Amino acid sequence: MKPLSSFLRLALSVAAIGAALASAPALAGPLFTVDEGSVPGSVPNIVVADRLSFEYHARVEQTIVGGLGGGNDPFTEAGFLTKAAFGSPSNGSIPSQLNALNGYGIYGLFNITGQADTLGAGIFANFQTLTMTLYIDPGQNTQLSITDVAGSPVNVGGVSADDYAIVTYTLSVGEAHIFDGLAQGDFKAMLNATLTPQGQSFFVNPDPFFAFESLSGNTNSFLGGSLTNSFVAMADGGGLELFQAAAVPEPGTIALLGIGLLGMAMTSYRQKRG
Repeated sequence: MKPLSSFLRLALSVAAIGAALASAPALAGPLFTVDEGSVPGSVPNIVVADRLSFEYHARVEQTIVGGLGGGNDPFTEAGFLTKAAFGSPSNGSIPSQLNALNGYGIYGLFNITGQADTLGAGIFANFQTLTMTLYIDPGQNTQLSITDVAGSPVNVGGVSADDYAIVTYTLSVGEAHIFDGLAQGDFKAMLNATLTPQGQSFFVNPDPFFAFESLSGNTNSFLGGSLTNSFVAMADGGGLELFQAAAVPEPGTIALLGIGLLGMAMTSYRQKRG
């Protein structure tokens, strides 16, 4: 009965932490103002929001070295994200010209490196570097896709000559988790954000703009992962981006992680019983 008792203590602790954090106010960031009239072809319009929702697609390549559990398995991840909408906790999606008819698009191209380790029947990944550039696509005519090609997994097609960069990012701190079954997970990163001159025309308030951005969300599918062999996996998911004046943790993501750890604890207990 001792393993069961230990498991129950762990499960109850994780569940309690997750429940307490989940009951906290909705994840929110400070307000920012966007001048959509700065985008070529758009009509004058001001948007005030506290978040941007996004979807992402990526190729992950991980090398198993030194056996499992060593914590030193290097990985690279490259992909793109597309902004879905501006929003706020109280009003949901805020009307704008983003992804609207005759409007514009926003996408980002990113690269991540780091080291990974097993965590129960899943994977814990610690980010060591992350670079990303955010672009505006004035005519919504740039096509993005993920290819299974090392070093250049993102195919940028369509008419992209009129696209321009508005924000560049580097990593402050970040991590990701792939849960039991290597099918789903979550991620969290704090990024240093720097506006380009055209980005300063788009993000007009506050001035100077926020120095950090919090990026967090869920991985909805992770195809091709392994706990025993080096692998190439395709991942996709979505989440929220919140600009911030300082790099501070956000409890909403911790609650999400608590739920994931509870699932891992259950898997570990089942394996011990077997």
